[in-house]
Amino acid sequence: MSGGVVKAAAWHLGVALAMDEMGFTFKNNRQGHQSSDLEASNLEISTYVGSSAGAMAAIYFAMGYTPQEIINSTLGLKNTPLKSITYKDMLSLKNPLRKPARSIVYGPFDSFPIGIRHLLRPLASITGLFTVSGIENYLKNNVLNIKTFDEFVPDVFIVATQLDHSRKVIFGKYNYPNPSHDNTAVYYTQTPIAEAACASMAVPPFYSPYPIKNRVTNQIDYYIDGEIRETLSTHVAADNNCDVVISSYTHTPYHYQEEIGSLINYGLPAICLQSIYLLIQKKIVAAQARRAMARDILDTIFDYMKSENFTDKQIRKLLAILERKMHFNPNIKYIDIFPKHQNYKLFFANSFSLNPKIASLAVRAGHKRTLEVFRNQEWQW
Repeated sequence: MSGGVVKAAAWHLGVALAMDEMGFTFKNNRQGHQSSDLEASNLEISTYVGSSAGAMAAIYFAMGYTPQEIINSTLGLKNTPLKSITYKDMLSLKNPLRKPARSIVYGPFDSFPIGIRHLLRPLASITGLFTVSGIENYLKNNVLNIKTFDEFVPDVFIVATQLDHSRKVIFGKYNYPNPSHDNTAVYYTQTPIAEAACASMAVPPFYSPYPIKNRVTNQIDYYIDGEIRETLSTHVAADNNCDVVISSYTHTPYHYQEEIGSLINYGLPAICLQSIYLLIQKKIVAAQARRAMARDILDTIFDYMKSENFTDKQIRKLLAILERKMHFNPNIKYIDIFPKHQNYKLFFANSFSLNPKIASLAVRAGHKRTLEVFRNQEWQW
């Protein structure tokens, strides 16, 4: 599940609600441990990978809140077991830690004229408009009754990006080796759940980087939004031996619609949002293209070796080597659920708004799109 603040979280809820109606089950702490694998549903979701808003949704599902319960909370309905998140939770000004001493090496505005330098100087000391401290308190006081990933019944992974390094960190309970496709990505264990979630949700410039003490170095590492390094970390599901990977995200750029016109008419917010979505979509498309190319290469080699009367043993051995080299598992099925370009209302919806009407729009859109994807089988095995 991707990031995208409230709008993305509501979309994920709509996707999950549709899956629930289709017979999928969500492994969680409320139901407890399964006594045997035979008792698990064939349509059980047992692994959650989340970044930013997706991390929050992953925690909700893993703790045992049903999609409908979370939707009721998001819409502000009464008599729900989950307390609604508020603007006070989202827009906290409390800073969890002091910033370390600053070096004089970097002065971003030193070469500007003195008037402009004084005008821009505050930007050099501001790390974000708000902090995620309120979200941390919300999780600890209203959602979580556990502290560590080891206490989750399902497998939960939360992705964040280290500020002072080109490192993507995957928080969870398994100390897997570095992913073969990216040696700058690492798995970290023993990090408290709420801290990992806040690290993943610290999207700049809205939120200040979130500090976590490194248990190895005893130094403070600062983290920002989990999708900056890589959008949709589907490799985490592959590393965790998942059979089917269902990706939910809202990063669909706007395509010109006659009744809406050009984004040039809607100012800087729409232009910036389109720029971000274009960058994110490019990364998603590139990852999908790599998978498609790997499959095409393997199929071509298979057909050639068959035509040249290679033995089955030789074919299997060579294909296994190539699959490992290309970090490709042909047995994993991928299903992507995202808005169509025609859904411009979702594009223009305020990502930070807690307005129930906007949340309802995203929930309905995610629900409808999921049913379409599964009904029309809009995926490639």
